[in-house]
Amino acid sequence: MSINNILIVDGTSTAANYAPFFRAYGIRCIHLFSDPSIAYHFGAALNQQDYEACHIHQDDIKETIELLSQWQFSAILHGMDSALELVDTLSRAMNLTYINEFDLSMARRHKFEMIETAKKAGLLTPDQIISDDIKIITDWAEKRGEYPVIIKPVESAGVKGVFKCNTVNEVYRAFDEVMSSSSYYEVPNSTVLIQSYSSGQEYIIDSVSLKGRHYLTSIWAVTRDKGESPFLDYMETVDHGLPEYSAIRDYASKVLDSLGVCNGPTHLEIILTGNGPTLVELNCRLHGSLDLRLTTYACGRNHVQDVVTSLLTPDYFEVSRSGKSSFYGQAMHVLLRSPFFGRKLHKGFWKKLERLPSFVSYKQNLSIGELTKVTKDLKTAVGTLSLFNRDRKQLIEDLLIVRDDEKNGAMYE
Repeated sequence: MSINNILIVDGTSTAANYAPFFRAYGIRCIHLFSDPSIAYHFGAALNQQDYEACHIHQDDIKETIELLSQWQFSAILHGMDSALELVDTLSRAMNLTYINEFDLSMARRHKFEMIETAKKAGLLTPDQIISDDIKIITDWAEKRGEYPVIIKPVESAGVKGVFKCNTVNEVYRAFDEVMSSSSYYEVPNSTVLIQSYSSGQEYIIDSVSLKGRHYLTSIWAVTRDKGESPFLDYMETVDHGLPEYSAIRDYASKVLDSLGVCNGPTHLEIILTGNGPTLVELNCRLHGSLDLRLTTYACGRNHVQDVVTSLLTPDYFEVSRSGKSSFYGQAMHVLLRSPFFGRKLHKGFWKKLERLPSFVSYKQNLSIGELTKVTKDLKTAVGTLSLFNRDRKQLIEDLLIVRDDEKNGAMYE
């Protein structure tokens, strides 16, 4: 199959790696921002030199299709959830075969519709309601009488606006917080989703689908903060080919089928409860903010590489990804956290991380001299740290060094 051009929409975060990968094979990439506000907030992260051309969608599909008509596309990929609806619409309008079920587009984006659709397919899911009325939300919580509950926006990312509430008063506060703020993509929240709490080990499943079949890239075991805002503490890769993960693998595949995923990367969050796996959410995109070396070191492949291979050599991809999985060691993605507000990072902080035996890389949200915020989500974190080691004991020792420095003030001036 001959590959033409690739259109990439909102190609930031991990998706910034798409264009260099494709360009290495002589395939041109064109970039499109899904909205002027997305371009304003995230445009600085885009390397325009990676693209043949860069454009901004102005809420007129016909105009955008005309703008893009000079190129013939084999596929449209995206990096942020904000682009999903536009990508589905453009893929259908351009009659592409690399497409997901159009009628389920909303279910792949809207967190309430997502859970309801999976539930209708017979899958275990949380109980939930959605409303912009605080009385409806609190009445539901009180009638259930089972705490904690989860409050979240219906369209966001990076756990921004997600709260675990143990009392009705906390539900009130979380509702006000969500309704008075914007999503990760700077869109004002107009409604609130409340769900029952799923207790158990959380896993993140990264996979790539092709022609309705789903191929695992990696599974991560997730540890979250135990406070009101359940943001990431750290996550580490597991040997996902082991029999103990078969229930997770099977459930993830059924979720993807129920939500009409046929092609492209996905990033699933699933909790293994006492009653079996249950869905937290599906993100029809790459796993964000990851150093691609982590899963490459641990599993011999990465999410972006799998997407590119599936498009360039689909026959090879299907054969190679259907065999036994490989596992070479532990990779860990760590959220660098600050429990303090208004502190300056120590000038030697980033250099100290580089000396950790398991160090791979870091991503800075704060530069030396900038003031910290109390970490509540991905956006308020100091940054992220990538670690890899064949010896898990050393990996954990490095993690504990980082956590001690955060708590005892050694990371600050």
